[in-house]
Amino acid sequence: MQLSPYGGVAVLPERCAAPHPRRPPPLFSLVILAVLFFSLMGGLAAQAAPAERSSALRASLAQQRRHNENALMILGGYPGTSYSMLAHDLADALGGRDGLRLLAVDAAGGVESLRDLLLLRGVDLALAPANVLVYVKQEATFGPSLQERLTYITQLYGEEVHILVGPGTDSFEKLRGGKIAVPPEDGNAEFAVRDLLRRLRIEAEVVKVAAPDAIDEVRSGAFAALVLVGGKPLRFVAGLPKDGSLRLLALPSTQALGEGYSPADFRSEDYPAMIPSGQTIDTASISAVLVTNNTAKSDESNRRITKFVPAFFGALSEFAGPQRHPKWGEVNLAATLGGWPRFAAAKEWLDRTTQEQSASVQKAFEEFLRDNSPPGAPPISPSVRRQLFEEYVKWTRNSMMRAPYQAVSP
Repeated sequence: MQLSPYGGVAVLPERCAAPHPRRPPPLFSLVILAVLFFSLMGGLAAQAAPAERSSALRASLAQQRRHNENALMILGGYPGTSYSMLAHDLADALGGRDGLRLLAVDAAGGVESLRDLLLLRGVDLALAPANVLVYVKQEATFGPSLQERLTYITQLYGEEVHILVGPGTDSFEKLRGGKIAVPPEDGNAEFAVRDLLRRLRIEAEVVKVAAPDAIDEVRSGAFAALVLVGGKPLRFVAGLPKDGSLRLLALPSTQALGEGYSPADFRSEDYPAMIPSGQTIDTASISAVLVTNNTAKSDESNRRITKFVPAFFGALSEFAGPQRHPKWGEVNLAATLGGWPRFAAAKEWLDRTTQEQSASVQKAFEEFLRDNSPPGAPPISPSVRRQLFEEYVKWTRNSMMRAPYQAVSP
């Protein structure tokens, strides 16, 4: 500090030395670099993780689609019922044919099976009795235009109504006011009993009791009847003793019963312990029908069913083995179900097969005439040829009916 020539004190700037920057220790620098590196790697990993998860998810979904695209679910019945066995027969016969799988699913039977088919997710097919289809159509159970939402693939075989009663019951009318037993969890048998009572205007109480227990109650008179529905001969009925304590009750004619029932009978060869030789007992048969949902519930389901139809029809010849129920020999794919549309793929297959069979029959007939006409024989007139062809077709049809199963009637 010094005096200013103008008076006062003058402040002179200090002399500043050039700055000398301090270098951080080497270890500190490495730590900073490490933090930056791992931060960068973490950011890259965070960006890569969603991409990897997305790729894994796509792969998982693709695998799921492949696993499901050829698998179909069919509603049969609860274990031990005839429809459960029928559904498992269908699943076993398909057996991976054309890569398809048919999964038999337990079902309540009756109207509830149709409700599940129409509303339950994942169900492709169901077995439904013909009398149930008549009922839901007449009663509009599922609303109008049900025939547009439900189609059938084919009728299978019919199952007979077995009504076991005591020796003093000789008519269906005598069941009035009594207790009629049906097996527990067999919704089809229960529906059949209630439907028959309704159609014949008879009041009776329907109770669910296991067949062996119900038989004792029928013998004692506590129950008026035990009703079983299944393809004859039923093992349980065939095993009953020949002691005169039980009999099979005849049903009124199917004309009195109405639509959904077909005429049938029991013969002594069906149940020799209960029916004398040469006698028959009239009853009714209820066809099992393979049905499917025709709504837009799932385009994938329709695709699976379209693939299933030719595989199933082609596998029917395998049902002729002794391990299957003899009723499979009654299946006629050409039989129609009045008032219901057939699934498109089934109709196309049958139309094509019918044309092929007709052409084959015509060709075989022409070869038969050519091989059996003597040399120099005059040409056969059109009327005679037509008559001979009709007889040939009749003979062919009878031969096919004696075959293991009847695919399509010519």
